Amino acid sequence: MLKILIADDDPFTLQGIIGSIPWEEFGIETVLQASNGSKALDIAGRERPQVLLTDVRMPKMDGIELATAYRELNPSCQIIFMSGFSDKQYLKSAIKLKAISYVEKPIELTELEDALRLAVSQIRSKDVNPNAEIIVYSGAMPIISSELALAITKAQSVKERINELVSLAGYHFSARMRLQTLLVKVRKKNQLKPEQTELTADYIYNLVYSLLTESQTTGIAAVKDDAHIIIHLYVNSGNLDDLRDAADRFASNLLDILPGKDMVFVASGKPVIGLAGAAESYRTAVVTLQYMFYNNYSVYGYAELQTPAYTFDPNLTKVFEEHLSNQQIRQAIRLISSLTFDIKQHKNTIVNNVKEAYLQLLLSLVRVAGDHGIALFEKADGWGFLWRMMSEFDTINELKDFLVMKVELYASLITQQSPYSGIVNNILQYVHEHYSDIQLSIGQISNHTMLTSSYLCNRFKQETGQTINHYITQYRVEKAKELLRDPSRKVIDVSFSVGYNNGDYFAKCFRKITGRTPSEYREELKG
Repeated sequence: MLKILIADDDPFTLQGIIGSIPWEEFGIETVLQASNGSKALDIAGRERPQVLLTDVRMPKMDGIELATAYRELNPSCQIIFMSGFSDKQYLKSAIKLKAISYVEKPIELTELEDALRLAVSQIRSKDVNPNAEIIVYSGAMPIISSELALAITKAQSVKERINELVSLAGYHFSARMRLQTLLVKVRKKNQLKPEQTELTADYIYNLVYSLLTESQTTGIAAVKDDAHIIIHLYVNSGNLDDLRDAADRFASNLLDILPGKDMVFVASGKPVIGLAGAAESYRTAVVTLQYMFYNNYSVYGYAELQTPAYTFDPNLTKVFEEHLSNQQIRQAIRLISSLTFDIKQHKNTIVNNVKEAYLQLLLSLVRVAGDHGIALFEKADGWGFLWRMMSEFDTINELKDFLVMKVELYASLITQQSPYSGIVNNILQYVHEHYSDIQLSIGQISNHTMLTSSYLCNRFKQETGQTINHYITQYRVEKAKELLRDPSRKVIDVSFSVGYNNGDYFAKCFRKITGRTPSEYREELKG
């Protein structure tokens, strides 16, 4: 008759298992128990049980240490681990110890009984044939295949380790096998989609595992981290086009069973020949995932792109901040849109570099808004808060839309602060955005606002105490004064920059407002 030793520091679990399993049906006569690993090893040394059922995490000596020590005393013992933790290091150790099964807590009795049945079967088969290999791991197969899926993504992985995992799992890969990696990224909720349901990597992995089990597609998968799942699809015969088609179908089937197709990105790597090529297929899947930041497709295949990385203008933030300070809202938004379009043409640009550039624009916006006593965020603990928020966006379009939304909020709150009516604010904003246009006139403003020139002039004078033309001249002169601070700029170039194509007329207007000519003003700046 057989003996079993159960080790668990939770007395309720321990007594629950002892009282619930019909031990005689498994041919187990003696049930031993221990509340920690150290006590269990003492008992095991004396009683030599054929089956060890142990919790993974226990005080004094954990289940892995216990099993390792007892395996030296009794190499043929059958080990079953129990755990409520998904700790990879423990799982790896369980595999190395050739545990018969790994049962997750809370314990399902049917699952535990299956593990016990397998353990007893192995003991009896070894009694008949002492040289028989231990057939393990029906419960550990997902663990082994996940370890293999992760190991083959690394070019520097030890070949012996990969061969060991292949052998443990019982896989037979031909030298000419075709393999293609899919990399699934879980999209997070963000400021633009606060209501979106957020899936977990484990949830998607379970769907992937079910698809691999139920469909004719062969493959292995693993959770890489809390946002990525790796899938290696393979065929031992056939051509690469057949594999590509299978990968496309698999990605489509995965999207179909998700609650929403916009919840993940699925990036396809380059099809390769041989298991050793998996690292290259994975690398190209990572590159493809970066491309998806720029095109916003749910599924995207790898393609070689030779475009260089985008070169950011060092004056970009300064120009943007000037637009905001001058309340040139349309120009600020146009700058964001133009920047987004240009970067999209350079998909090899590192995504974090793009997010950093948009973060700098956002910080400029926050500074300018703060100068007007405007808070654009209810809670902000500085740079770190803003960076975490920007990091949540999965596409460049989301970055653009978010930044534009905040610029429009700033413009709206600035307008609310203004003592003027919406009509006058509209005139002011139009002047701020078009002061450099030589053709700027009351007629142009009238066309923009769809109000008569006489009405605009009367309303503006009534609220501001000055005429529109006088305000245009005054604003142009203020902008010219800023430009004249740069000694490298010629006076004639400054006049063109602020909307005058006649240098003499510009000097006359400048003198009328300041009492000095542009040259005299510049000389005073030196002194």
